[in-house]
Amino acid sequence: MNSDLTIRKAITEEDILKVMVVRGIVFIEEQDVDWEGEIDEFETQSIHFLGQCAGQPVAAGRLRILESGEAKLERIAVRQRWRGKGFARQMMQALLDETRPLGVVKLKLHAQVYLEDFYASFGFQRQGGIFRECEIDHILMTREDG
Repeated sequence: MNSDLTIRKAITEEDILKVMVVRGIVFIEEQDVDWEGEIDEFETQSIHFLGQCAGQPVAAGRLRILESGEAKLERIAVRQRWRGKGFARQMMQALLDETRPLGVVKLKLHAQVYLEDFYASFGFQRQGGIFRECEIDHILMTREDG
């Protein structure tokens, strides 16, 4: 793991702004997701995480606890110039670590198809076929920690 990255919960308004910058760059600019598809009604109900490298916002992730008691990992992003350094793996681990004290045992995420193996390396398993979300092919992946 690269020690140059620091990941923490995004608590302050400045932290949240930095999270949104990362997501805007990765999802809206790089992947051509519409603003309405990226920023949703769950922003204030979610736990946001910010990854910074030398003070720069470079990674983001979101954890949402659903009414069912499941946790949904969402909006995991690393800016292009910082990819390939293990930062996405560190962000995933931070999100997973956050679920333990909450007592969550069922986890899910909507994975972009090309990332199936990445999420499988964390114990997530594919459920069903491909579906479109924000005009990008995704699959449902789940994990149970019970």
